[in-house]
Amino acid sequence: MFTTEGLANPTLNQLETDVYAVTPAEAINLLDQFDLNNHDFTPEEQAKVYFLYGQIHEKLRQLDLAISSYDKGIALVKYLPISEVLIDSHLERSFAWYLKANDPASYCPDRHQALEYARNYDNAELLAKAMTQTAFCFIEPDNVYKGIDLLDEALLIVDRSDNLNVNRKAMIYNATGSLYRRVGLHQRGYENFQKAYETWKTINDIEDMFNMQHNMVSQAIKLGDWDKAEDNIQQQFELARQATKPNDLLFFSHLNAGRVALRTFDFNQAVLHLEKAISLKDTTKEQYFVTSGYLYLAIAYVRSGNLPRAAEMAQIFRQNKNFPANMKAMFLKADAIIALAAGESNKAANLFLEVIDVEREDNQSIIDNKVLTTSLDHNIKLASFENELLANRLAINELNWAAVADKERISDLKLTLFLVLAIVLFSVILVLLHSRKTLKKRAQTDYLTGLSNRGYTFRKGQRIIERAIKKQRPASVIIFDIDNFKAINDRYGHHIGDLAIKAAAKRASSWLKKQDLVGRIGGEEFLIVLDNTTLDEAFTISDRLRNGIAAQSFHFDGIEVEFTISLGVATLSAGQPSNLSDLTKQADDALYQAKFSGKNKVYLAPQCA
Repeated sequence: MFTTEGLANPTLNQLETDVYAVTPAEAINLLDQFDLNNHDFTPEEQAKVYFLYGQIHEKLRQLDLAISSYDKGIALVKYLPISEVLIDSHLERSFAWYLKANDPASYCPDRHQALEYARNYDNAELLAKAMTQTAFCFIEPDNVYKGIDLLDEALLIVDRSDNLNVNRKAMIYNATGSLYRRVGLHQRGYENFQKAYETWKTINDIEDMFNMQHNMVSQAIKLGDWDKAEDNIQQQFELARQATKPNDLLFFSHLNAGRVALRTFDFNQAVLHLEKAISLKDTTKEQYFVTSGYLYLAIAYVRSGNLPRAAEMAQIFRQNKNFPANMKAMFLKADAIIALAAGESNKAANLFLEVIDVEREDNQSIIDNKVLTTSLDHNIKLASFENELLANRLAINELNWAAVADKERISDLKLTLFLVLAIVLFSVILVLLHSRKTLKKRAQTDYLTGLSNRGYTFRKGQRIIERAIKKQRPASVIIFDIDNFKAINDRYGHHIGDLAIKAAAKRASSWLKKQDLVGRIGGEEFLIVLDNTTLDEAFTISDRLRNGIAAQSFHFDGIEVEFTISLGVATLSAGQPSNLSDLTKQADDALYQAKFSGKNKVYLAPQCA
């Protein structure tokens, strides 16, 4: 559901109410029966309908359909002024990609884009939401501090809000715990999950309270703190008893109880709980944990002496072809158990030894010097700041004593003080004027390329179009983006991708006149607005730019990269729409045709009519 923006259209408002009041399957039928063509909806209102589609498809785990629905909504509003549905659609599309691929390269671009929009939009709650989700894109030991900084900023926004959003605050604590867990700081992870639990407890949110207890159990196991683990298990069973509607809480309670029993060498109890969890597998859609449960049960059977049943459970674990491929240690354990049951003791021993090697490497990558260095740097900065603060306080005290000693001379210094104040005030005015100019420039500039940013490009571009109409002269717009940009990121990394974007921006600027406008309006997408330029002239400029990039190899940090661009061109014409938004839509359609016809091409809007 949308964050704070109301649905002003009564028909749309009623549709949303009806959709969230029924089952997901019934909601899809309602949306299918709703004919968008028979309602005078704005593009933003149409995007909200596609957003509802995406939400319901997500609930049904129809992830391709969810992504397609968000795609349609984003396409409707991406060239309009920033709106909540644009930001929310990017965030929810990223979540669908997370569920589908669990790959940051798939879901993080949407989150970065949503955060960029949110920083330029006046909605504190939506900004905090974007920050919280984007923080999960910083999960490596050398950049996790960036994610934690984002979460600190989000928490500050929530705390300053007049209407405290308990859910948002709890989710920030949850995200912070997840980042600490990711880099092996399990005590801090546990503490933040506990804060999230206590926050959700204030509104008696049973499901989210349970999820935090689930996370706390995992952290307690990592810490080897079995008292905490047992306490968390008891809390889970209690919450499962309190829940009223059908859920999977009892499944997870028994699963976690079995995990703890395994680690505390109570193997009979582990078998008892894990068998109970498997018997409840149909109550949950979390197939990862069901599949993991079979492996835990296989290990419990091995440890309790029932090797045939252990092999049977390991075989079932191995049948799930969708289990994450990066869980290498779990696959090795299953294969070792199967080999042991088949009498292949040498193979089983080698597999178990390989498990030890893999887990040692994983732990070493987590307990990386980068994490320790980052933590030490952070503590050094704090200590330096505190020392500087103490020095400032001592200096202030010394000044106060000097002021007392020189009190009788104050009258003689009044004129001097007046002159000094006048000079200071004049200097402050100059600094403020310069700061205002600098801040204005920053507010209009894209941080990566130095070109105009999305908001300023559309504002200034609209003025260029209006001036061209007033003076009855031509004007054209060009949209272009880098072909196969995701492949560049995937092959060389995001750093090289950023350098490719900067290179394309620099080349575009070099081909244009000073009065022409070029701006970055998306990840690798650019908009050019050309005053007093006909369609033929715009085509010539576009083709020259296309050839200039295609003919050159770019060298980034010792890596040679070749790439091309595709372009769409539209021009003001009599009897046609006469604003930048409509021209941009025409150019975007032409760009799509250029992509569809093979890329590295220029297409004109009239060709798509």
